[in-house]
Amino acid sequence: MESDDAAILIGVSQYRDPSLLDVPAARNSLHAMHRLLTSPELCGWSDDQVHVLEDPAGATDVALELYRLAEKTTGTLLIYFVGHGVVSKSGALCLAAGDTQLRYPDLTGLEYDKVRSALLDSPAQVKLVILDCCYSGRIIHGLAGVGESQLVDSTDVRGVYTLTAADQVAHVPPRDETASTSFTQVLCDIVRSGIPGAPPTLALTDLYPKLKSTLKACGLPEPNHRVTDTVESYPFCRNVAYAGSTGFRLLPQEHVDHFLRIFAAQPRHDLTTESIERLEDWPGVYLLHRESSDAPEIVYVGRGDRSIAVRLGQHLRKISGRCHIDVRDFSFSYLKLDDDLSVLSPELLVLQHLHAQGCPPLWNNTGFGNNDAGRMRDSIQRSGDHFDVLHPIDLSWLVRFDAPVLKVTAHEMAAQLRAQLPYAFRIERREAELDEVGITLPESSLCADRAFRLLAAALGDSWQISALVGQVLMYRERGKRYPSAIRYYAGTRTITEMPEVCKTAGLPDEG
Repeated sequence: MESDDAAILIGVSQYRDPSLLDVPAARNSLHAMHRLLTSPELCGWSDDQVHVLEDPAGATDVALELYRLAEKTTGTLLIYFVGHGVVSKSGALCLAAGDTQLRYPDLTGLEYDKVRSALLDSPAQVKLVILDCCYSGRIIHGLAGVGESQLVDSTDVRGVYTLTAADQVAHVPPRDETASTSFTQVLCDIVRSGIPGAPPTLALTDLYPKLKSTLKACGLPEPNHRVTDTVESYPFCRNVAYAGSTGFRLLPQEHVDHFLRIFAAQPRHDLTTESIERLEDWPGVYLLHRESSDAPEIVYVGRGDRSIAVRLGQHLRKISGRCHIDVRDFSFSYLKLDDDLSVLSPELLVLQHLHAQGCPPLWNNTGFGNNDAGRMRDSIQRSGDHFDVLHPIDLSWLVRFDAPVLKVTAHEMAAQLRAQLPYAFRIERREAELDEVGITLPESSLCADRAFRLLAAALGDSWQISALVGQVLMYRERGKRYPSAIRYYAGTRTITEMPEVCKTAGLPDEG
């Protein structure tokens, strides 16, 4: 399925090769860029559109995810990389992954020519590339003599704006564990401050002179950029320093204020199947409210382009299958709309208003509204404030099998689990093999944990079921480890793990 816009953010801070020093600032830069892009007041990307690869182990995984997104993006494609850049013996720039070897960068890193190839093949109308490649020690000397013309040749793709840090990127002092790289930090600071006297929206070409002069004034190496075609005018972000204009407004402020007042006055309904079933299939905008010990709070702002009821039904199902949360604490309010929601984006108006009031919704841009984005994102380490980390899947969820038939094939059992679990259960396509494995169920109702144990035991050691904080995977693989896994099922063995980011949130019960 094609999508209009997509951004892929790649950050590598840890390396196995001792010749490549770890770059803690790269992780901070990755998170800072994600916050910048998904801020409703700044760049306005939705969390579903931004794909984050944090500390990917291999360059092949990065390349596959990059190609997958590039080939299906038709609107705007943004690629951001922060980490080590390594130059091969032939002078080609290689982006270093976690297992990249300094001695063989062209074999173990992601050559920029592959990024260029993905850009060339992508149907995206606008393509933005931001490279914050940090070098240290030997790598700086390895780049000596590599001319800018070589980068120009490799970035000569129609409809692309390329912004790069200088060859010799200044390092943040290691004592500052929260700082970003200088390049990304200055870029984010400029976007958040805006540019007085500039238009209401800013292109990267508007930001570049300020970025260059600021880095130079700090005694830091100057960045480079290259523009092809009219992509130079693409609005990258809102200009928060814009003082106003006498130009025409599509939505006059009084209309926006009226919309916000009407929306705020809408009644609340319990988040239940009965309440949702009473809704008609109608587009509109909605709020999720949660009762707390202090006062009710708005945790999520969303919209349904075709049906509010469908979106709320998805949220009810998702919340019901999570730990450390009670669906009875939730309610919703909504407003039906006749306008083209994809053009007006009314939820952004609400988000901007809530941010201005100092009460931003807790779950927007933290993964709550995300769908299963495919296998390439399974290796991502979730941040500590991600919805899946705070509210991991409930492995005690009860699944009912068709009685009185208690003997099923592995395929039938997996299909029942997939249909009834309130979280994604992704299965490798080996249906013929799964049809040959029989399973006798001890009873017609089983908790998910018990069902996974039986299924894994029947499939044997050649298969592995991996329960991550947000979904469950079943693949023909052995010993594969995922950074956000909480439990593994392989044959008769069950291994419980707790990712570092999950320790404060706790672990789901075994049922």
